[in-house]
Amino acid sequence: MRNPKYLKSLFEPRAIAFIGASNNPAKWGFNILHHIIKAGFAGPIYPVNPQGGTWFGRTIYKDLNEVPRPVDLAIIVVPGERVPDAMRECIGAGIQAVVIITAGFGEAGAEGKALEQEVLSIAQSAGVRFVGPNTMGVFSAYPSPVQALMTAQEFKAGAVAIVTQSGNLGTSISYRFLRRDIGISRLISSGNEADLTIEDYLDYLETDEKTKVICLYVEGVRHGRRFFETLRRLSDSKPVLLLKGGTGTVGADAAMSHTGALAGSFTLFRAMCRQANVILTDTVDEMIDVAGLLLSQPEVRGKRIGIVTQGGGWGVISADLCEAAGLEVPPLDVRVIEKLDTFLPAFWSRRNPVDLVAPGKVSMITDSVEALLQYMDLDAVLLLGMGYMTARARRWLESPVLPLDVMEQPARKMIAGEMQLLDLVVQQIKQFKKPIVPVIDLVGFDMEGEGNIVKHLDALGIMAYSSAEQAVRALTKAEDYYRKRREKSR
Repeated sequence: MRNPKYLKSLFEPRAIAFIGASNNPAKWGFNILHHIIKAGFAGPIYPVNPQGGTWFGRTIYKDLNEVPRPVDLAIIVVPGERVPDAMRECIGAGIQAVVIITAGFGEAGAEGKALEQEVLSIAQSAGVRFVGPNTMGVFSAYPSPVQALMTAQEFKAGAVAIVTQSGNLGTSISYRFLRRDIGISRLISSGNEADLTIEDYLDYLETDEKTKVICLYVEGVRHGRRFFETLRRLSDSKPVLLLKGGTGTVGADAAMSHTGALAGSFTLFRAMCRQANVILTDTVDEMIDVAGLLLSQPEVRGKRIGIVTQGGGWGVISADLCEAAGLEVPPLDVRVIEKLDTFLPAFWSRRNPVDLVAPGKVSMITDSVEALLQYMDLDAVLLLGMGYMTARARRWLESPVLPLDVMEQPARKMIAGEMQLLDLVVQQIKQFKKPIVPVIDLVGFDMEGEGNIVKHLDALGIMAYSSAEQAVRALTKAEDYYRKRREKSR
């Protein structure tokens, strides 16, 4: 049974018991409870603490026997020595899924390992399944937000699932997604994986309709065969991106002390990931870049890339990067040149990359993209150098030298023109069903206030990149994933 009832209880609970509720803002028993309530969980939340009392108007129950039934999920935030008794209370209350936030177990030496085994034995005796211990917690966006996490960030519901063997890496990954207006479907900090392991979460995510892309941070796996068989099956329908920790000697030792996981041979691990068509990423930022392209663009169906640039240097660098990555930058078809000649200046490059030489009209950019996709067999277009028109207009408006009453109208027109360009690009992506990947100079990313074109694209669901390197790397990894998936389905 791929998704048993306890996983539904974990990700879609009807009611939550919070064991270890505290009124002390310095404790996790305060902060995680606050995060659950503030995120807007729709069902009952029952704070539990032997001292009783209230939590800002909410009743604190002295034990689970006082809590109304049924309860699907329990969050345990009590000192380690009290966790076994808390688990027994969960069994008595008929709770099927538990998240143990508390640390000081298998990662902390022999005594902690013995305590972890005791908790596991108690849970197994009654069929209760649990996350952790030593976990940052879990987040589930659907059907009602469950933010049982240490992190206080405001989560947005979306299509990316994150499974991580490090709480702080989970925070870093999710922060970066949310900063780009990309929402999260589920986030699981797996902790020590004394009971539920990364494979269990992947089983759930495979059939989770809300999850389209899965991001993993892995230090070591306990069930290698099951792990790779699950990934091989899963990658046939959903892209899986993986960042591996513990690839060197020092990192592997750190991973062992962190979660108790054996990192193993990275060479073998990498080979197995390639066989399973997992997208390996080298950094957190690369993970966000690739996932953003997979979510925001149509399938990359080949290696033939067109480049449209508002500056020659950008085009040269992009062509070099494409060639080095194994992508093709084919010469322009005669029909394309004839079409571009009708509206580009006489001195345009007449080659791919298409250098627009600081175009005077927004339409020259989108018309060039349309000509490439309409008259050539291309698989994607890199669109380079946007952001300068808006930056220039913003400087006019802010200048103490220029009179505002004179410059405001042309400035607003220029800003509106670049915004219109972005909207047209999004329309072209839908029209041609091929990736058009915007690369915007840092000047566009750094704009403050209204009119930030990167945020405009983020809101439209399109990932923009601040360098050609990022865009080409994301395109290359996406093309490799899709190609292998198509080959396997034949």
